[in-house]
Amino acid sequence: MSYPPSAGSPYAAAPHGSGQAPYGAAAPQPKGRKGPLILLLSGVAVCVAAVVLIVVFVASGARAIGDLQPIDANGTAAVQLESTAVYGLYGNGGSQCTVTDADGREVEVTIPTSNVEVNDRRLFGVVAPNASGDYTITCSTSFAGGDVFFGPLVDAQDIGRMVLGVLVVIGMFMVGIPLAIGGIIWMVVRNSRNKRAQQAWSGGYPTGRPGF
Repeated sequence: MSYPPSAGSPYAAAPHGSGQAPYGAAAPQPKGRKGPLILLLSGVAVCVAAVVLIVVFVASGARAIGDLQPIDANGTAAVQLESTAVYGLYGNGGSQCTVTDADGREVEVTIPTSNVEVNDRRLFGVVAPNASGDYTITCSTSFAGGDVFFGPLVDAQDIGRMVLGVLVVIGMFMVGIPLAIGGIIWMVVRNSRNKRAQQAWSGGYPTGRPGF
């Protein structure tokens, strides 16, 4: 004759509908770091690209300023011009210049429509030669101490592109830095949770059965 197992017997069945496993809940599974790493690397990549753009803009601006060469403010200067380039005359006021080619023909010096200053020198004349070759620039300045610089044209459009580039760089930093910080925070939280999950797993099988 058999008797049903008592309530304290290890052979007693768990009550139906209790909603819990007979040996407790499973330990949490450690999660991968792919998501936080992608977010972090994306932010770093955007910031690195912004730094590269800064270097390019600074180098371009320095090259444009460095290409401006001083010429005689009250005399003549011999220069070589290319037909594919446009040049500018810059000064600190009171200067007038004429440009002639090797045959003595005068080249038009146009007055700029916008107020542009480069290295504290105002653009007062634009030269667009029709042919490449040797040219002569003759300048006269109305006051002592005035100077004239000549070189590739830096106009309002160039300055506008520089300003736009600065705004783009600022926007990239505004996007990249939060992405990188978010990736770091996510990575720290993920590592902390994975550590707790590994500690739970190290206590036994993932079923959490005591004594096994």
